[in-house]
Amino acid sequence: MERPSEETIRKVVDGIATLEETATVVEWFATEEGQMYLSHEMDMRSFNAKEGYEELFVDHEIPSDKMFNEILARERRRKLRRTMYRAAAIVIPFILLLGLGWQVNKKVDLFGKTEYVDVYVPKGERLQVMFQDGTKAYLNSDTHLRYPKKFSLFDRKVFLNGEAYFTVDKNPDRPFIVQIDDDMVKVYGTEFNVKAYSTSNLIYLALDNGNISLIPFTKGQYYIKPGEKLAYDRKTGECRITKNEDTGFVSLWKKDILAFKDTPLKDVIADLERWYNVSFTVEDRRAYIYSYTIVSENVSLEKILKDLEKISPVKFTLDGNTVIVSM
Repeated sequence: MERPSEETIRKVVDGIATLEETATVVEWFATEEGQMYLSHEMDMRSFNAKEGYEELFVDHEIPSDKMFNEILARERRRKLRRTMYRAAAIVIPFILLLGLGWQVNKKVDLFGKTEYVDVYVPKGERLQVMFQDGTKAYLNSDTHLRYPKKFSLFDRKVFLNGEAYFTVDKNPDRPFIVQIDDDMVKVYGTEFNVKAYSTSNLIYLALDNGNISLIPFTKGQYYIKPGEKLAYDRKTGECRITKNEDTGFVSLWKKDILAFKDTPLKDVIADLERWYNVSFTVEDRRAYIYSYTIVSENVSLEKILKDLEKISPVKFTLDGNTVIVSM
């Protein structure tokens, strides 16, 4: 504590100081420096007092018992204040930390007790989802997505079975992760398409911009650059990364545009079943040798089947909710 001025000390001793000045000086008197000052002053006055003239130094009777009790009371109050200050020094930071933790936990899963949301997009429908961090996900037909209401403090993980296009807000301290069964796609702030249905062994990735990598459960890590696409076979472990000649073509579905490019009939059928909520019966397996390139925007099933028949000799016959495939 800083020592009060000599003038202030004298005013307190003479009884003419203000309450604020008195409080300051009394608190200083309780310090080691103040105690030494008082001891010195008392020694000096005792030395200067001549024998027989002691009463001249005071103009009234000294209430020694009262003064002693007052000193004891002040000392108890001083100790109580010190104890309270020490307790406050411990409790207040704890309360502030607890409040900060509560505020943070409202935005992220700080205590590991978050709830999950399960979204399923039925066949024939598409859906857009926005996460708490601002990331957007466009979900294709027959897609299941599971995600936490609040992401954790260290990553942002969602679980996917189906096809989705993600626009991810960049945050290097909390990478975005798309978990696909035992495999995962690690995202570093980007826009990309991922197709991974449980009915197929293949995982398809197409990157428009940013950086992503596929980390299979078995081994390795595969990075792809903007303008590249990846096909990974979960059964054989084979991975192919090629240049995506037509960036954005793969994700046209999110604009309600059905697009195929050199796509085998087997994959065309799988997409059409999800897109139109129908089933296909292939009567002649020779039809599987054909591939298709076609772009159709918001057209009926009948129209797309007629367009497919113009590309190959394969015939498509709609019978209720079933399409018969023949030669």
